[in-house]
Amino acid sequence: MLTDFGLAKEVDESMRSNSMCGTTEYMAPEILLSKGHNKSADWWSVGILLYEMLTGQPPYTNNNRHKLQEKIIKEKIKLPSYLTSEVHSLLKGLLQKDPSKRIGSGANGSDEIKRHKWFKVINWRKLEAREIQPNFRPNVSGKDCIANFDERWTAMPPQDSPASTPKDGAYFQGYTYVAPNPWLSEPNKESH
Repeated sequence: MLTDFGLAKEVDESMRSNSMCGTTEYMAPEILLSKGHNKSADWWSVGILLYEMLTGQPPYTNNNRHKLQEKIIKEKIKLPSYLTSEVHSLLKGLLQKDPSKRIGSGANGSDEIKRHKWFKVINWRKLEAREIQPNFRPNVSGKDCIANFDERWTAMPPQDSPASTPKDGAYFQGYTYVAPNPWLSEPNKESH
């Protein structure tokens, strides 16, 4: 199970969104092109994540954000030869530039992906019922345990944000909007 609630938007199945937020490396071409997007943009992101999990890095990288966006929009995906033909097929389906042709974007949605030959060993019913034991379960010795992170990350000195910390209530200096205080508003007459 994967979750990231840092940036999330709930959208009705039939709707399209025009929001542009998230990590550029994981954004679908239609998001970068501001064409409006739907759930198939999420399948693109799953493809990027799967590629990164299998190879150690995302398929499109560049230190220059504009060049990175151009690569995502225009560059053909390069799949390493050491990956199986089954995962090549799945990655090509998930990382299809045309969202209408992307696997999972059709009427069968996620079932189309679940039926892909790369997932043939997965018993989805047992997985969803949490009846399958994972092959690896990391040892964790408390909520602050860092034993499972590479030392190159844990040895880095902590850095504060480059922005200075506001002092003395100056958090919203220059803003004119003041949220109404629900405690001071008139009580709901129906509740008496």
